[in-house]
Amino acid sequence: MEPVIVFKGIKKYFPGTKALDWNEQDEMKVMPGQIHGLVGENGAGKSTLFQILMGIYTRTEGTILFDGKPFTAKDALDAEEAGISIIMQQPNFVYNLSVAENIFLGMDKQFKNKVGLIDWKRQNDAARKVLSKVGYDHIDPTAIMSQLGFEERKQVEIARALSSDPKVLLVDETSAAISKESVENLYTLLRKQRDKGMAIIYISHFIDEVYELCDRVTIMRDGKYITDMQVKETTPDMIISKMVGRDVSMESYRSDDNSSRAGEMLRVDKLSKEGAFEDISLNVHAGEIVGIAGIGGCGSDDFGKALFGYEKVSGGSITYKGKKVVIKSPSEALRQKIGYIPKDRDREGLVLKYNVTMNISAANLPNVTKKGMIDQKGERRSAQEFVHKFKVKTPSIDTNVQDLSGGNRQKVAIAKWIANDSDLLIVNSPTRGVDIGAKYEIYHILEELKNKGKAILLISDELPELLGMSDRIYCFKKGSVSAEFDRGIDFTEETVISAMV
Repeated sequence: MEPVIVFKGIKKYFPGTKALDWNEQDEMKVMPGQIHGLVGENGAGKSTLFQILMGIYTRTEGTILFDGKPFTAKDALDAEEAGISIIMQQPNFVYNLSVAENIFLGMDKQFKNKVGLIDWKRQNDAARKVLSKVGYDHIDPTAIMSQLGFEERKQVEIARALSSDPKVLLVDETSAAISKESVENLYTLLRKQRDKGMAIIYISHFIDEVYELCDRVTIMRDGKYITDMQVKETTPDMIISKMVGRDVSMESYRSDDNSSRAGEMLRVDKLSKEGAFEDISLNVHAGEIVGIAGIGGCGSDDFGKALFGYEKVSGGSITYKGKKVVIKSPSEALRQKIGYIPKDRDREGLVLKYNVTMNISAANLPNVTKKGMIDQKGERRSAQEFVHKFKVKTPSIDTNVQDLSGGNRQKVAIAKWIANDSDLLIVNSPTRGVDIGAKYEIYHILEELKNKGKAILLISDELPELLGMSDRIYCFKKGSVSAEFDRGIDFTEETVISAMV
């Protein structure tokens, strides 16, 4: 059997950085009817490789063969017409267009009538069939994308990528953005496509996902090709050590020490938001990490936003630092020294067109301002400190955040609120799209903040993360608190899951 895609000696240089720097003999072969994993730390060049294949970037050197012939896509539409589709890590849709328009973006000529106008009914019916085919019947093809939730928008992207039955499908860390139920649905879809002969290249940061889904795996590190192996011939430790270039087997989550716990920082009594959550009561102490666990739609995301003033509550009360407070807006939360790291970092946590320095200082302006003017030297000094502390891979602090890899964007989003020195930090999915080495760095930072007396509310879809990092866990189920667990003997996946479902 001949490979459908071959990458050989790929190089891609940007000013100040070598995003891809393969040796001339380095070769990655992708076979039809296989799911080929692509792993490596943030900044390894995985997404850049995809963008070169899709014609978004032009390679500096190297060769790509598609069905045995040299291939260079002019742009993403050219790649799609050739039979290559992508589900991107970053949002890849137009917010003010409908679901149907997004699914057939750039391909809508097939729905034009004799006078050159689009037959909207035919396009909507076609979109409905595509959505049904991939199990997303709950999404209305006439809905505007901006009206959909985070997860539904990602599902539309998945539907779009599969709508043309591509020969090659590129999947860039999609499971990091959706719920466990949707992940299982995605796995089923991908296995079906593989069994039909589709070649799938799957970028992942989750080692268990590689073993769950992939037939073969290629490992990259710092822009270089490291090795290519059959998954069944590897071990998790082998993959991790080749990914990070160091032994991380001794690294773990935080310690069991909870001596940093002090007085109550936050108390929520019967807090409600109609249609999202009801009668939520919980508390968080200074020097404590409190986790919130729950399946998609449990209300945890809305709850975190409500505490930061993004969502308006319909009842209940919030006591913060011993005083009743009403937080009507993020600016009010900011004044109260409450920070919020959102799940959707690109839309809610960062300004992608701004550089690293401006994003890190965005929530910290009072501390980098003198006499009403921004102290640019102080602002840059602070940005440089956090880039170094978080090991953000960027050509410079003047680089626009949109030019960073997903994991490095996440580090900037976290640095923004730690630079702000927030007393209460609401953290939603802090390691989404972050490689295994960077995960431990973020965990250590959260533990350090806890030990300094900060109160941390950790919302996450990853149970190992919650169990590893939390002093206590509240389980949300259908918008209500279903259980509370203390770190100890009952702190297991089984007990927590039983309270979630």
